[in-house]
Parts: sequence; C-alpha cells; structure tokens
Amino acid sequence: LAQKFRIDYMWAHAYKTFYRLHDLDTNWHQARQMCESEGTTLLIPDTLDEVENLKLLMSNMKAHYTAIFVGIHDSFSVGNFITVKGVPIAGTTLELLWAEGQPDNLNGSEHCVVMTREGLLDDRPCTDIYPFVCKILGNDTKYNDACDNFDSDYAQHPAISGKCYKFHQEPLSWHDAYLSCKLEEGRLAIINSAKEANIVVGFLGDNLNSNTPDPNILHLGFSDLMFPYQYRTITGQTLEEAGYASWTPEHENLKMEKLKRCGAISRTGFLVTTYCERPAMFLCERIINITPSSTENTNTAAAD
Repeated sequence: LAQKFRIDYMWAHAYKTFYRLHDLDTNWHQARQMCESEGTTLLIPDTLDEVENLKLLMSNMKAHYTAIFVGIHDSFSVGNFITVKGVPIAGTTLELLWAEGQPDNLNGSEHCVVMTREGLLDDRPCTDIYPFVCKILGNDTKYNDACDNFDSDYAQHPAISGKCYKFHQEPLSWHDAYLSCKLEEGRLAIINSAKEANIVVGFLGDNLNSNTPDPNILHLGFSDLMFPYQYRTITGQTLEEAGYASWTPEHENLKMEKLKRCGAISRTGFLVTTYCERPAMFLCERIINITPSSTENTNTAAAD
C-alpha cells in the first residue's frame, strides 16, 4: 500500500487515505478547483466511521469556523444531490448525515453542502466561504518517477533537461494561474533560453482554445507587481538574468502599458504583457533536481 504522497497531506492508516485540511475560507467552486489542482478531490465521506475521524480533523480548525465544504451539490437538479464524481447520494450512507430539517434550500439559493463540526451535512450557498478538506485514497496515488511528483500530467520535454511541464488549456487569470501551479507543487513557467521559448510556443501551437479571451498568449512567471516597470520573474530575477528577454517589436512604451502588469508569451515567441485579471492559458513547470526523500510523508492523521 502506498503511504507516500505530497508532504502537505496527512496519512490516516485506518482509512488508507490521505487528507489535507485547508484552514482558510473560500467558496465551494474554488475549493473544488484547489483540490483538483493538487490531484485530489473535495472531501466525500465514505463511511460513518470516517466521519468520526473527520470530526477530529476539524477540531484543528480555527475556533470561529463552524463547518467545511464537502464534495456534494445539487447544482444540476435542485434537490437531487450528487458528489463531485457525479454519483447520487440518494440511498447511500451520506443521506443519514443530514442535520435535522436539512436540506432546506433556504431562499432557493443553497446548492452546495458543508459538514459541521458535529459531522452533519447542511446545504449552503456555493458563494459562502468555508475551509475545506481534500482527499485521495492511498491506492489512487500514482508516482510520476520522471517528474518526482504525483501528477501524471507533468512530463519532460526531450530537448530540455531539468524541467517538467504541464500545459493548462483552461484559461485563468495570472494570479489564479500562479496559485494553480503552486498547488501542483510547481511554478508558473520561466523561460531560460530561446530554445525553450520555441518549445513553449509549441504548446500554444498544439492548443488553440477559441473560448479564451486571447488565444494567442500563454501566461508566464514574470510581472512588474513587485517592482513597477521592472519586469522580474517570480523568483526575483530580471528577464535577462533568467536567460530570455525578447519582447515583441510592437511592445509599447512601458509607461503607456501601466495597466498591463503580468507576463506572457505570444505565438510569435516574443514576450508580451497582459492585464493580470484577463484569463489566458498557462504553463506550469517543475524543477526536477529534488531528492526523492523530500516527498516522504511523515504527517499522520488523527486516526493513526
């Protein structure tokens, strides 16, 4: 049995499961996305016994938090609750967990589900904010040897050594792209050479997403958010220090572009700036000079 996963997850031997309590508040959709970015699933309890363990896990939350989001909703058909895996909860153990009088769809706006500290389910608005728990069964963890992680979507490129890449076709803002890469234990990609720039442009060439506001750019890991009008990578280097600083010939005066503060690359292979909140496709990278021992999981859940 696999007992090794991301170091920010806790192993509960009794349930052969890894958990991570995100002790911060966010809405249900962001919670689901964050778990998926980590290669896991927004919590779906499997047994009443597991719920008892989850109550212990929730005891580690800050005192003012009353519940956590779980992976159950009725967004598609009011009153017909399903899990994030598309499985109806009708006739399952989960139906036994509803708090008294719940679900009640108060004001016609409660389509997502929380679990209270008492281990009971309650429907709440998806826009409410709560902490949440991500979960993955030990048998579902698959180690990616080439990229030293547990995300099979990361892969090396034969022409670039020391890096693995993961292309994200679903557009996000620059800030959300940065967070998504970080949650995957990677980072928003930094280009270190003209050779690498050509490879990165190849990702764009293979993925034309017509639903993206600008399908011709790819978010990269540089901006001037830390130093106005001084574009630096997310590791603090100048673009020249990083190894690639070829701007598009049409690049306007930086002072005229003061609202375009986040970095990207165009299909032409030149660097461009874009509005940070404007969604675009993006590329995550993972440096693979990490020793295998760094992924050992030594945390233990309350059930151990």
